[in-house]
Amino acid sequence: MIYQVSDYGAVADGKTLNTEFVQNAVDVCGASGGGIVKFGTGRYVLGTVFLKSNVTVEIPEGTEVLGAETYYDYAAEEKVDYPVYQDSSHTYYNPSLFVGLNCENVKITGGGKIDMRSVWDEDGVRGEAIKHRGAKCIALKNCKNVEISHLAIYNATDLALYFAGCENVDIFGIKMRVYIDGISPDNSKNVRIRDCDVETGDDGIVFKSSYTLNRLDICKDIHVWNCKIKSRCNAIKFGTETNGGFENILIENVEIKETRITGIAIESVDGAIVDGIVVKNVKMTNVNAPLFVHVGKRMRGPQGREVGRIRNILLENITADGPYEEYEIMPWNYDSFKANDTVQNPKVFGIAESFDGTKETDDWQMTSNICGLKESPLENITLKNVYLKLDGGVKEYNKSVPEKAQDYPEVYVYGRILPAKGIYFRHIDGLTLDSVKVETYREDDREDFVFENVKK
Repeated sequence: MIYQVSDYGAVADGKTLNTEFVQNAVDVCGASGGGIVKFGTGRYVLGTVFLKSNVTVEIPEGTEVLGAETYYDYAAEEKVDYPVYQDSSHTYYNPSLFVGLNCENVKITGGGKIDMRSVWDEDGVRGEAIKHRGAKCIALKNCKNVEISHLAIYNATDLALYFAGCENVDIFGIKMRVYIDGISPDNSKNVRIRDCDVETGDDGIVFKSSYTLNRLDICKDIHVWNCKIKSRCNAIKFGTETNGGFENILIENVEIKETRITGIAIESVDGAIVDGIVVKNVKMTNVNAPLFVHVGKRMRGPQGREVGRIRNILLENITADGPYEEYEIMPWNYDSFKANDTVQNPKVFGIAESFDGTKETDDWQMTSNICGLKESPLENITLKNVYLKLDGGVKEYNKSVPEKAQDYPEVYVYGRILPAKGIYFRHIDGLTLDSVKVETYREDDREDFVFENVKK
């Protein structure tokens, strides 16, 4: 059965706040056993709507759902009565446009557009930790049998599509232009993400394994394919919330372009076990550092956890090329948005620590690095058919790399420029390189690869 939102009072004038009317339609649909809640043609303004089991929300082509004009029009953060170790963005679900809690058989689809309208928490009621972030677009917790498809999602100022503890999730046909993370599975299983076009100010497709469910869990059995990603930070990332782990994940046939930090980042810094990641058939263009695999020991979580491990990683058929020129992209946080910061030079990153701990800004070129720790070496790492054509031009560099990394895991954790122009490898038990080649546009005095405490 179809439930037209207009029959419940919704007005498509781009002005009326329709939250109550749409919520009524969803509630009646859910209570009647399920069906389709359908928007008509036009522009509908909404605050937070809570989804119900067996309900499909249909936003047809030619329809726009507009986020409410102030942060106060969204639901307040829920009370959490257990310890919080993760970022606030991964703790609270209610301040979102569509929220699904413990739902089954839910779908949001239709070919239309959701525009969150760049509404930030201007008054800082959410705290400084998340930089005035506003509402998520779609937030799901402990849901089963989910489909999010054929939508354009624009101008979200917190995580755009975040789902934790969910099972059997299909995401496809999504076009996204948002300020913070794009598609974020957290401790979710049996997930398929395909045919998406994602541009973000923060990370693009980013996997989490946090304590948001008040328990350890993992991301498992996930397939990502036929996606395009452009990111002000990292295009494909595992982390930084890395408590439980990641297992059996395949990412293939992906195009990454114009990305400020790293193309592919696989991290464990809070005790996560990462086991069985395959990334293949990836083309990168104008990406600062193509690859980053890292075990760290930030250990944000309950006391007594052991340092994590990363093993059984295959990176196959991966290319990276320039031209390393300026590009237009989404702002990457509230301050960036206020400054109308929409142009990124891949050689200008910002302030970060040098080898000696001082702060510096410079002509940036970050070295890909694949590093474990002495006490937790990477295991069984394979690179096959990898070609990197990098900017180059480095003449002076420090050959000594510190053992201690910066706490926050990014590709520059051991310094701005490492003593390899291609990839720096350290603390690995079982490394296979098969047809891996590095070139640079500018002459560079460093070796292609540097290996420290690496076993074949």
